[in-house]
Amino acid sequence: TCQTHGMMLEFILHKSICDNFVTFLYGQARLPDKIRCVSIQQNSSSKTRVDSDIDLSLVRSLTIFGKAHKSFLNFSRYKLLRVLDLEECDELEDEHLKKICKRLLLKYLSLGRGITVLPKEIAKLKFLETLDLRRTVIKFLPIQVLELPCLIHLFGVFKLQDADQQMRKLKSFLTEKSKLETLAGFVTDRCQTFPQLMKHMTNLAKVKIWCENTADASSSSNSDVHLSEAIQEFIQRGTDVNDVRSLSLDVGECSQEFLNFSLGDSCYLSSLKLKGNKICRLPPFVTSLAVLTDLCLSSSDRLSSDVLAALSNVRALRYLKLIARHLDRFVIERGDLQSLRRLHIVVVSMMTMSKQQPEIQEGALPNLESFHLLCKDLDGPCGHGCIRIDSLGLGCLREIVLDDGVRETAKEQWKDAARRHPKRPKVVFVGAGDVVDRRR
Repeated sequence: TCQTHGMMLEFILHKSICDNFVTFLYGQARLPDKIRCVSIQQNSSSKTRVDSDIDLSLVRSLTIFGKAHKSFLNFSRYKLLRVLDLEECDELEDEHLKKICKRLLLKYLSLGRGITVLPKEIAKLKFLETLDLRRTVIKFLPIQVLELPCLIHLFGVFKLQDADQQMRKLKSFLTEKSKLETLAGFVTDRCQTFPQLMKHMTNLAKVKIWCENTADASSSSNSDVHLSEAIQEFIQRGTDVNDVRSLSLDVGECSQEFLNFSLGDSCYLSSLKLKGNKICRLPPFVTSLAVLTDLCLSSSDRLSSDVLAALSNVRALRYLKLIARHLDRFVIERGDLQSLRRLHIVVVSMMTMSKQQPEIQEGALPNLESFHLLCKDLDGPCGHGCIRIDSLGLGCLREIVLDDGVRETAKEQWKDAARRHPKRPKVVFVGAGDVVDRRR
């Protein structure tokens, strides 16, 4: 994301308002006669009302932050609405959706936490391209959403409503007519519907999946088979090295057995995120991905030395992020991960059973530019209780980001090492709230 500050922001706002490109409401009493784009930003003490004589029929884009007068939520007044952003709207409720579903020209729709269920009338939005449900509490997605002919991006965390009776029709539509490229994402448990349908979503480029544990072993086994096949087919469809394709898997407490498969050399995936309570090993298919550039491994327990050692075989990586409660010892040797530009490590404790610490050897990571090491028990570089970096000999290093909770003496040691480094990288200290790894 890009955030503009100061005079440049004021200039952009002024120019947009002068050209009638956007109308901002900060509790002002009077609106222009004709409005194209509206952004409503109000607090609890401000209740600007839209008079009935104000023409809202030409509004193409409406964004609401916080509270808004109910007159703004009369969606029957917006005849030509294309973009509707309500994810931060405090007043939005389920009852508003039926009128929203009558805005047939909508291309973008995002909804907030006041929404608990999607009506079947969502099928009327034939031109909808993006549906963002991440801020809602919707648990089940009506199958009508997957049948929207122009839908490209679908965001949320949901299961699919019972679709057994319409599976054949739905599979045919997804294979022949669906434009869906982003599915981020769905929850899979003993229900096998989503994994089976995913095989027919041939345009998918970004997928996010949460695996939910089930007590039924036989159902879990069948579901794992379908999910494994769906993931394999998704990766195997990536045959163009220039395509940007990403896969995110949160296996939770589930077994990783369904990821024990290998792939040919002609399969391409650019980004992979794997999260679980305990990641015991790196899935075999990962090392065969020739152009995997972004990899994130996240464990609520421990990242083992076997996992860390296997990373040296993922040779095209440009970004590597490791998140764990504890990190086993690992060594990045000279010649390993030569393409890596950014290395981010977030860990509660670096201490291992053997008291031997992770090590980045001198001459390793020759192209590393950004190094994030967030661990409160960290010591200075080349000291005990820390990752060892020989004289910070990383020739391209530009920034070092550390946890603000480290001891003051360690902070000074890192600053001193940075001053002695040929590139003089900046050293930044951040708090825990600045590095939250969001589920969505």
